[in-house]
Amino acid sequence: MRRVATKIFLTFAVALAAFAAVAGFGVARLHDLRRDLRTLSSGYIPLTRIAAQLDVKDWVTARALEARVLDPAARRAYLPVARAHFPALVREKIEEGKRVAAGARIDASGDDARFLGDVLARLDGLAARWADYDREARALLDALEAGAGMGPGAAAFDARVAAVRQLEKGLSLDVKLLQVALETQIADRVHDAERTEGNTVALTVIYSLLALAVGVGAAAISQRLLAPIQTLTEGVKAVAAGDLTRKVEARGRDEISVLAHEFNAMAASLDRQRAELLRAERLAAVGRISAQITHEIRNPLNAIGLNAELLAEEIAALPAPPAEATGLVSAISREVDRLNAVTEEYLRFARLPRPQLERHDLNEILGGLLDFLGPELAAARVDVHRALAPGLPGVRCDEGQLRAVFLNLLRNSREAMPGGGTVRVVTRRVDSGAGVEVELGDTGGGIPPGDLTRIFEPFYSTKERGTGLGLAFTQQVVEEHGGTIRCESTVGRGTVFTLRFPAIEDRVEHEVGAAT
Repeated sequence: MRRVATKIFLTFAVALAAFAAVAGFGVARLHDLRRDLRTLSSGYIPLTRIAAQLDVKDWVTARALEARVLDPAARRAYLPVARAHFPALVREKIEEGKRVAAGARIDASGDDARFLGDVLARLDGLAARWADYDREARALLDALEAGAGMGPGAAAFDARVAAVRQLEKGLSLDVKLLQVALETQIADRVHDAERTEGNTVALTVIYSLLALAVGVGAAAISQRLLAPIQTLTEGVKAVAAGDLTRKVEARGRDEISVLAHEFNAMAASLDRQRAELLRAERLAAVGRISAQITHEIRNPLNAIGLNAELLAEEIAALPAPPAEATGLVSAISREVDRLNAVTEEYLRFARLPRPQLERHDLNEILGGLLDFLGPELAAARVDVHRALAPGLPGVRCDEGQLRAVFLNLLRNSREAMPGGGTVRVVTRRVDSGAGVEVELGDTGGGIPPGDLTRIFEPFYSTKERGTGLGLAFTQQVVEEHGGTIRCESTVGRGTVFTLRFPAIEDRVEHEVGAAT
């Protein structure tokens, strides 16, 4: 069973993870953007500046040709200036470029690292080419200082100048290519940075919206998880107000669902207890009223019965007793007897003694009762089918009260079949021997569904001259014995009463007897 708190924690943990993912994405993209900007600011831009400084405009060949036409004295004054004009500066810029490219390559990655490696290779090539050029340029200046370029050695001097000029063209081309590569790379990186910035903004907005949706979903799920508490609160208020039939919907397997199930069980139990309490109060009131009415009626009835007997004797002593008077006196006696039977039934219901529980065999009780009622049932053309299970466990009961219960049900069956019929008496073990069940069925006219729900109510009867206490007394006795009774009936096919009692095994009975 997963707790509601755990579910709520997990939903908000998912929402928090979503927002953390968005924040992490933004931080990562900003870190990449900052690295790209650092590569631009500390790598590509300084390298572009250095490459621009390497673009030499005043080469040695031009100075050598200028010095060639000078007179010897002017040439000797000009050549030291030409020697010291730029070689050292160019070499320093190449080394500076290599340091800048190496430092930028440390923080770079991917294409930037590869490009900076290519820049380093280009600068190494420039350094080597510049060393060759420096050597050849110095040799050319040395030749000029020795007087070359005039007379017979002019052709050799021109060839040397052409070779140095070729080196100058190669150096110039390499520097131009380096500048173009740096400018192109800077343009590409700026374009990539702009595109990355746009994508980062768009993705951040999208991911933020998704994270917001996850957060809203988490809040909705939490609200849904907590909604049963509100329903449960309303149910508690309804039960407190007296509505014990209120049910709370319980779904899932968390503690709120368990609480809702327990609440429903509690409400149902309270409803049953209230119904039982009301029934007990009603029965108590009925008992008090019955006892009072019976007390007030019995003495006058006894007096009327006694006087009717005396009157009958007086009429019988006459020489010619009138037949009509004899019939009236007999009718009075019969009605007095019937009213006495009714008062006895009221008293029995109102003053039902506590059962004296002892171990008895229901088969013996039923068998003896059926033998006793045999002539009566036979006279009413009622056949009896017995199906008493052998080896039936005993029950703790008051034999007299149970005999009265079975007698009442059997006579009700007989009265339900005025033209005759069949009564079935069945006993069986139930609940793996933990209980004993008695089934009394008949083939009478049955009980209508509207009456079936009220047959156990006191004073409710379907008979014209019934008191309505027979089945109420039966239910009261069965429940006093810890049993249950139910009725199933179909109009036109008959009625079946099923009584169930807790069983007592013989060995348990022996143990109880030995302990006492």
